[in-house]
Amino acid sequence: MTRFFGTRRAAGVWGIAFVVLLLVSAAIVSLPTASESSDRIASFYKAHGQLIVIQQVLGAIALVPLTAFILSLRPNRWLRPALVVFAAVELVTNVVPLVILAAADRATSLTLVEDLADSALFAATAVLVVAATLAEPVWLRAVAVLVAGTCALRAILAPLGVSALDALAPLAFVALILLLSIRVLAGAGGGRVRPAEDPA
Repeated sequence: MTRFFGTRRAAGVWGIAFVVLLLVSAAIVSLPTASESSDRIASFYKAHGQLIVIQQVLGAIALVPLTAFILSLRPNRWLRPALVVFAAVELVTNVVPLVILAAADRATSLTLVEDLADSALFAATAVLVVAATLAEPVWLRAVAVLVAGTCALRAILAPLGVSALDALAPLAFVALILLLSIRVLAGAGGGRVRPAEDPA
């Protein structure tokens, strides 16, 4: 069991597993936003119901490796609260599309809720990436601040109808988690490792 928990190798693998699950989930389908017509939203959910369920289940499952990875990092007073908020908001964004499938007559109003939850998720992401890199070198903390700023701007601009950062913000987050995972695997990151750990 120690190969799966509490080692640098396990921590790095958990981070990479999260990245893979997140990318697969994002590639399945792109949900409509509240800016689209009611007919378009309703028809989309009706036509892609099964894919939407799979996507949301994968999104929820991805929280498992992310949690394992984040908890493998050196702790600080902000890390766990940031992770809890992120996970809670992520689950909301997973649940709302499933509710829309079950209540098609409220698809438009619930899509607005999903849009707001999505913005809240990017705000939570901004906090999480800063908290996760407090033990890292200055250059990496600076990168994290840039990623956080991108995510925060995405959270603010998306409800205003500005979609310029819709692709960049999640990709920046994924890239940062991947970078952290590789550093932990290489023994250069801020992962927590038991003193008696065998690096092999």
